[in-house]
Amino acid sequence: MPLQRWGSFALAASTRQPGLKLHCANGGEIAWHPPLSPLGSALVLGDPLCSAAQRPALLADFLQAQPRAAFFQVSAASALELQKLGFHCTPLGFESWISLPDWHLRGQARKYLRFVLSRARRMGVTLQDWPDYRERMAELQEISRSWLEFRRRNARELHFLARPLDSCHDPLTRCFVARRAGRVIAFVVFDPLYEEGQLTGYAASLLRACELGSVGWQDYIVLGAMQHFRMRGLSWLTLGLSPFAPAAAHPDLAGSAATRAIFQWWHEHGNWLYNFRGVGFHKRYYPAERRTMYFCSRQALPLMELRDALAAMQVSPLARLSGHLRTSLEQLSR
Repeated sequence: MPLQRWGSFALAASTRQPGLKLHCANGGEIAWHPPLSPLGSALVLGDPLCSAAQRPALLADFLQAQPRAAFFQVSAASALELQKLGFHCTPLGFESWISLPDWHLRGQARKYLRFVLSRARRMGVTLQDWPDYRERMAELQEISRSWLEFRRRNARELHFLARPLDSCHDPLTRCFVARRAGRVIAFVVFDPLYEEGQLTGYAASLLRACELGSVGWQDYIVLGAMQHFRMRGLSWLTLGLSPFAPAAAHPDLAGSAATRAIFQWWHEHGNWLYNFRGVGFHKRYYPAERRTMYFCSRQALPLMELRDALAAMQVSPLARLSGHLRTSLEQLSR
């Protein structure tokens, strides 16, 4: 299967989420969301599932079938091919990749992570692997609902760039939970990474907690899972994308200045829409390899594609903005 052969990127398992279609040709696959309007674009998720040699032919075949398309969170290798086909390829942010064989907790940069572990020991928090997590989905969904309520009003489970919780289909997907006083207080779901049919690592795809200000318990789970994966001889753990965070572009890629300006504005002023800055800020505690990811569009000013992407993610800017304003007014009135 293409996923087990070439699913080495962070969103590989997410290509199987409901609502996406698979374009199959030349021995590979491209996952895409259908256009959301008659003039809309096909929204491609992640890299093509194919070999490097197959990539140009697979992309050309897909674009012949879907000439109006935009590509989200693709690697520099895919962006270089798309640039040859007339696309503007702009950095979307960076992914954090941790080499498990080289990981350690020494040094000032990891001081916070050591504090997380010592705090968990003091407070009696323990880590559990839930191989039967699908049978406990109701409990996980309840924690997820609490997490969404803490984050902001009008928040919903994301789709597309972040797959929903109930779309865990791969048999090697793992779920680890943190427990305190007999109660689950946080969980993290890890999606498998493959290369040539071999499991090579995991992507932390869903991190949830049921207590306000409990991000430390999610870190506790990630650290424990990393140790587990490392002992199994796996190579990588990725923490996923830091959206719109400053990222160095490939020297041969010419992005769109207008798109870059939109992304920069969202990163600096768009936290009412999503916690862009918080996601990237927190990952600084994990010294990691930064891999720049790209958004690719034929349009230099891709407003329609970005609007459709928010709709595919089930994010309503107006609802998020109204919730943000109401919360701000309530805080001012206290």
